[in-house]
Amino acid sequence: MAKLFRTFALVFAALFALSLIVGCGGDDDEEETPAAAFSSANPADGATIAANAKITVTFDNDPGELTAGAFTVTGSGKSRTIEGPFPEGALALALSWPNGDGSHTLNYTVEAADNTPPEITGGTVSDGDEDVDPAEINDGGIEITFSEEVTGNIALQTEAGDNVGWIGSVDGMTATLELRAGSEIGNETTYVIKGTVSDAAGNELPVEITFTTAAKE
Repeated sequence: MAKLFRTFALVFAALFALSLIVGCGGDDDEEETPAAAFSSANPADGATIAANAKITVTFDNDPGELTAGAFTVTGSGKSRTIEGPFPEGALALALSWPNGDGSHTLNYTVEAADNTPPEITGGTVSDGDEDVDPAEINDGGIEITFSEEVTGNIALQTEAGDNVGWIGSVDGMTATLELRAGSEIGNETTYVIKGTVSDAAGNELPVEITFTTAAKE
């Protein structure tokens, strides 16, 4: 009787183990890739662009291998960059991607290539400024304006090149630096705003603005 019980227990254990293996088999199935839908383009649909411009398109999910006619597409994830040169005149840019069998057409007016970098047109401080009130900068932050829309990065540094820790951002025709708590600038100190921005055609502008704060009153 005991031998029969042991045999039954071994069989039951084997069947239980087999059921676990079969039950877990479904985990090996690959998850279905979600369909991707077009979200936005920069420059926006309908804009006038230079022949050497770069167009960034964004999707709600990874579109997979994006094609844009005969033009070069780079990037990964939800964002792709399309590079020319684009022919001058009206351009209907046909996009196609596999994840969701998607397609979308962007329309642009293409002008001659742009080889002129953007320029700084104004800002809270100018290169070489002295006696800058640090309290006003700490309260209001720093803004720099450009002659055209740009992308890039910007940071506030000490004269020695150390990052002060402010929050830098570049959006449209403006770059801003905002105070991060605990990183206030002080009196009688030289600071440098440093970074690089570029326009839609990839023309770069190095940014380097040095200013010195005023002494305590």
